[in-house]
Amino acid sequence: MRNIFHRLLLVRPNKPRNPVLKAVFSVLGLFFLFGVCVFAIFVGVFMLIASFLLKRLGKKAAASQSGGDVLDGEYTVVEKSPISLSR
Repeated sequence: MRNIFHRLLLVRPNKPRNPVLKAVFSVLGLFFLFGVCVFAIFVGVFMLIASFLLKRLGKKAAASQSGGDVLDGEYTVVEKSPISLSR
């Protein structure tokens, strides 16, 4: 059982010794990083546009339901009681 975990978790892959392979893998890593950043920017912009559209559509539906800007409620006045200092 220990041998399986050792193989899966503890063994690190070796870096390539060939300088050309190092350069190729470095460039591929940079392209991958750039792609993830561009993807995240597009997802963020899409989320902003979607939230803006949902707010606009929600306001039209909510405005047609309410009759005005009237709040109805019951209020109770609470009187201020003096604080006693017992020292």
